[in-house]
Amino acid sequence: MNNITPHPVLEHVVNIIKNVISDIKIDYTSESTANLKDGNAFIILEQVFDSSKNSATILIKDPKDIIFSEDLLPDLKHLHDGTTGAFKTELQNATVIINDLDVATQIIFESAKDAFDQISNSYELVKTIEKEISKVKSTFKFGSNVFNLTIADGEDLICITPEFAPSYNAAIQKTIEDDALKVQNSLNSIFK
Repeated sequence: MNNITPHPVLEHVVNIIKNVISDIKIDYTSESTANLKDGNAFIILEQVFDSSKNSATILIKDPKDIIFSEDLLPDLKHLHDGTTGAFKTELQNATVIINDLDVATQIIFESAKDAFDQISNSYELVKTIEKEISKVKSTFKFGSNVFNLTIADGEDLICITPEFAPSYNAAIQKTIEDDALKVQNSLNSIFK
């Protein structure tokens, strides 16, 4: 055991994960970095501060999506639950970014995928192309028809924008656009 005392926000996030995955191995390599090992899988956490040193961001690299598979997203979205005083405020101001997406956007992305599945089992996520904290762009299929879909989590509005090749079938494009609007409206009513 090393004698490193981690930053409190980092330690709190590690404890949230440890409370769900009880046999996870924890190694603090510095006051701002923790490596977690679950079997053969690793989760790396790093705490960084904004320029004022008042707001912490926890950057998590989770290549095997353990956090998602263990349903930890809601707990990480509400870090401050069960805390009080100045520490509660510090946790409310903290941001958790998992694999380049903040937790709220990750939850919205997963909800969007589920919503498209509920509309039609013809929708299939092919791959994620870009992640930018509160925006994700992915390639989807509708049957054999491939298109890109951008989901942006704005402060007041979630925007879901499909993009098509110029030669795309107009009827299929219209169906996808209508479905994207349904999903967008549904997610905005839930999350905004």
